[in-house]
Amino acid sequence: MPRRRPRQRPELPPTGLLDWTDSRHWDRTARPCRYCDQPTNLRDSNRKPAHKTCAEVALHQQNQDMAAAYENERLT
Repeated sequence: MPRRRPRQRPELPPTGLLDWTDSRHWDRTARPCRYCDQPTNLRDSNRKPAHKTCAEVALHQQNQDMAAAYENERLT
């Protein structure tokens, strides 16, 4: 029997992907997303309304900001 090649894992964004499969990330009531103001039933880990993709973009931006601040601090 031939050996199976391992599946290629998709490349993740620098912050990775958030796992919101737990039912705690869902609410029956749609509320405005804290990032884009569009209605969402999703909740972040603090139970604040947020789209998963909006939260991932915000985390990515925070990482970039921290990296830039670190680089600026290192150069001074």
